[in-house]
Amino acid sequence: MNNRFFLYMDMSIEGLLGAPVIAFVASLVIAGILYAIGGSIAPKPKSSSKAKYQPYACGQEVPPERVPMTIWLYKFAMAFVVVDVASFLFILSMGTPLVSPLRELILIYGMLLLIALVTLTWR
Repeated sequence: MNNRFFLYMDMSIEGLLGAPVIAFVASLVIAGILYAIGGSIAPKPKSSSKAKYQPYACGQEVPPERVPMTIWLYKFAMAFVVVDVASFLFILSMGTPLVSPLRELILIYGMLLLIALVTLTWR
């Protein structure tokens, strides 16, 4: 290594702790030590039985509940993103003269709008 490299290094404690990487590693070490100390002095649970984690319903067995999944909101969000991106492209093309790029952009916007509508009505 070049000797000029060592001339610019600040080896004082303020210089070392001021370095972002050293400060980050030091904070991780301190957090790990505090986590270990906290885990060792925390009160331990008296007993852990399987019944403790069961839902309580007057002693009756509760069947697991099935929640129906719908993708309607996903389809709506996808259509919104498609229309939003297409309208952004349309706005960006307003500075160009009315020639081929604008016509192609309108066709792309129409196609994306058609895809969005098909996606919304898709079952």
